[in-house]
Amino acid sequence: MSFKQISLCVCMGMIFNQIPMFGYANAAEAAKDLKTSTPAKDQFAVPDWATPVAPWPLVNKNVTQSIEKILASPDVKSSMTYLKSDESQALKEAVLLSEIPAPPFTEEAKAKAYLELMKQAGIADARIDQEGNVVAVRKGSGTGPTIVVDAHIDTVFPVGTDIKVKVQDGIYYGPGLTDDTFSMATMLSMVRALNESKIQTLGDIIFLASVGEEGLGNLRGIKTFFGENKKIDAALMLEPFPPGVGGIISTASNRYEVTYQGPGGHSFAAFGLVPSAIHAMGGAIAKINQIQPPKYPRTVYNVGIVKGGTSVNTIAPDAVMEIDIRSDGAKELEQTSKRVLDIVNQSVVDENKRWGTDSLKVSIKQIGARAGGTTPADSIVVQSFLGATRANQSKEVMLIGASTNAGVPISMGIPTIVIPPGGRFTGFHTLNEAMDPKDAYKGAQIALTTILSLVGVKGIAEPLIPKLSK
Repeated sequence: MSFKQISLCVCMGMIFNQIPMFGYANAAEAAKDLKTSTPAKDQFAVPDWATPVAPWPLVNKNVTQSIEKILASPDVKSSMTYLKSDESQALKEAVLLSEIPAPPFTEEAKAKAYLELMKQAGIADARIDQEGNVVAVRKGSGTGPTIVVDAHIDTVFPVGTDIKVKVQDGIYYGPGLTDDTFSMATMLSMVRALNESKIQTLGDIIFLASVGEEGLGNLRGIKTFFGENKKIDAALMLEPFPPGVGGIISTASNRYEVTYQGPGGHSFAAFGLVPSAIHAMGGAIAKINQIQPPKYPRTVYNVGIVKGGTSVNTIAPDAVMEIDIRSDGAKELEQTSKRVLDIVNQSVVDENKRWGTDSLKVSIKQIGARAGGTTPADSIVVQSFLGATRANQSKEVMLIGASTNAGVPISMGIPTIVIPPGGRFTGFHTLNEAMDPKDAYKGAQIALTTILSLVGVKGIAEPLIPKLSK
């Protein structure tokens, strides 16, 4: 999951205002109750960033009945039992993969290791595509839809970071272990469960390990995959969400690299004669920080990287900053982006005017753009996840928004939801990233139940998602 600027929007308007929330009058009430009832001392408690964006939908009777039929099947029961017994193996594989460095654009070694594990799990039709994604296809009978189950390979940690996984009191600590390597291991466990139980699905399941989800990867893996594969009927994205949490909003973003360039000069001899690239950039940052973006839809900005200058006694000839702007609303994203860029351009005008020159220049390069959008709360993929959660004796918690790979299929009109892989997580994108693996298999059981309900099981249940692709 990219820098986790998770949506706090609770007002989704007419899309959701007719859908009741079980036990609560509205999403805000549910969030308040959840926060006040969660023990603060539990580091793995549902975090503050997880806030409802919509009430849970009513579950269609057909969805409930289909899931009941699927879970009553002896083969499916066997697969659920297998997932529990396989939990330790999945955790071992997560540790193995997590200790392979994989920042964006350097995922090759981890991808190759994962490809071999996927083949060992029983999928012969597995390959690495031109972008570096691992694509593993488990064929169905040919009469059902095609769905994608995705987890991303890359992490935010640069090569050289200590990513050795450490275990203390049953808790696993390791940068990148939770985001998103354990999800990759969960997919391997589901493949083994399907094959060991000899479950024949009606639709195809594509298990995708994608590259470039983090940072300047700019979703390159998922963009390439969906650009080349048009016949996809639904998508499930695995991300380290808390148990019972589903993601339906994809937060859109714009990212820019801003470069200031001037003549530079001696800090004493040239003072008053030439403008400073760093001073101009600093002035821009100060003014950007005064922007009050909308709270709903949630809109944010961040100057994440600054660099430049030559020495302490040199008027800086250059300076660079990288800016991240995100919003759950397309209009709000563009408006905020324009305000930020207007400030940048004005900062050069002001700095040149201050010293009576025009020698300072600025260039703006867009280095990232993430699509946004929303899967309606009453979509069949959301209903399937909710039905699967309940049927596996777990509790639904909330629907949220996040900036993930999901934005690409959502923007293409493909029914998409982000779901947890199992386990509890904390410390994303920090060296303190950690996982509590207790009962992690339950996440895999819910995910597999959701998958089977969507693609259908031969002789048991028809697919809940129609096969629209031809």
